[in-house]
Amino acid sequence: MTDYSDLLFTMAAILIFSLFLLQANQAMVRNDVVTVDNEYEKTAISVAQSVIDEARNKVFDQTLLDGEAPSTLPDGFRLELGPTEGLTRSDFEVFDHYHGYSETVETQLGDYVVDVNVSYVSDTAPFTEVTGPTFRKKMEVRVRQADANGRAQLNYIKTYF
Repeated sequence: MTDYSDLLFTMAAILIFSLFLLQANQAMVRNDVVTVDNEYEKTAISVAQSVIDEARNKVFDQTLLDGEAPSTLPDGFRLELGPTEGLTRSDFEVFDHYHGYSETVETQLGDYVVDVNVSYVSDTAPFTEVTGPTFRKKMEVRVRQADANGRAQLNYIKTYF
C-alpha cells in the first residue's frame, strides 16, 4: 500500500455517512416537535369543546328561564350578557352566563387558560356581532397554554328556535 487512497475513501465514506446521519436526526427531531405541538393543540381544542358542549344544553336567555317567552321577540331577551353576581360555572343555567368566563384548567400537558365571550349576532350573517338582541348568540372560546404553542379558538352559534 504505497498510496493513501484506501484511507481517503474510508474517510470520505465516514463523512458522507455522518452527513446522512445528521440529516436523519434533524428530520426525526422536527417530527417530534410537530407531534408534541399537535398534542398541545389537540388538548386545547378538547378543553374548548368541553366548554361549548356544556353551554349548548343551557337555556337560550334568562327571560326564558324566569317564565314564559317574552311578548316581543327578540327585543324581550336580556341585553346584558354574563352571569349575575356570585355565580360559578357549576351554577350557570343560561347560555350567556358564560360571557366573560375565564378559568385555568389543569391537564396532563400543563395549565390552559380558557376565556369565553358571548355576543348577539346578526340573524342573516351569523358571524357579525350586533348590539341588540337577536335570535342568535355566538360563543367564542379561546384556549391557550402559557408554556407551549397549544392554542385554539372555537365558535358556536346558538339559536332561539
